[in-house]
Parts: sequence; structure tokens; C-alpha cells
Amino acid sequence: MFEGIKQILNNAYKLSETDAWFFVITTREVEEEIIRMNTEDQLEEDGIDSENNSLGEYSLRTIIEKIQKGDRHDHVTLKDTGAFYNSFLVAVDRSGFSIVADDVAFYDRPLTEVYGIEILGLTKENTAWLGDFITFQYGKYVRERLLS
Repeated sequence: MFEGIKQILNNAYKLSETDAWFFVITTREVEEEIIRMNTEDQLEEDGIDSENNSLGEYSLRTIIEKIQKGDRHDHVTLKDTGAFYNSFLVAVDRSGFSIVADDVAFYDRPLTEVYGIEILGLTKENTAWLGDFITFQYGKYVRERLLS
């Protein structure tokens, strides 16, 4: 009976907050959610950057082109071919994470120069939601480690 408790305590002693952070934040599920919130929720759906600033409106010519392609045209989305969205990655270190993307390969000027570095990041609302999501994942990680 006490062997099980001793094993859990031994596993608890081995827990590392840094290991847990890296394990949770680098899971495919968490990385995909961070990128989805940035690209789909903020840029495509709302047309905003991480500071809730509008990316602006398309010119009449671009609106016509977008309508013909069946693309969203009521605000700037930075999606055009999808190559920019597909280049998004999550870079993780001990102090947190950042979102990086190739904003120069497909355009004449870097998108961060045109629209600001704030296009790569999460709004306060999405950051708060992500905190809850990560906390849940962190709890799963700790339970698994304690009971292994």
C-alpha cells in the first residue's frame, strides 16, 4: 500500500517546472492552437493584430479580385495565397514563446514593416485563453508523471 505512495512521492521529487513548461508548450496541440489563434482568429476572421488594431481595408481593385476568387474581402487578412500563414512557427525559450513567420519571401516589403511586428502575436483575450489551455495541459503532464 505504501509502495504506491512512495512511488508517487519519488516521481513528485523528480518533477521539473522547466521540463513541464517545455513539454507542454512544445506539444503539437499547443503550437497549433497558438498559430490558429494568430492566423485564423485574429488575422483572417477579425483583421486585427495582437494589439487589437485593424489591419485596414482593401482597395476597390483588390476587393474585386478577392470576390472573384471567393476570398474574404471585408478587411485585410494577409492570407492571399496562404504561404504567409503556412510559414508560422512557435519559438520557445525559458521565459515564454514568440511567433515567427516568413514575412519577406512572398512580398516586396516585409509584412512586419508594412503592418507592424504586432501581426505576430496574440491579443490579450487569446493570451488569457491560451493560459487556461496551457494550465490544463500542464495538469495532465504532472498527473502523468506522478502516476508513471
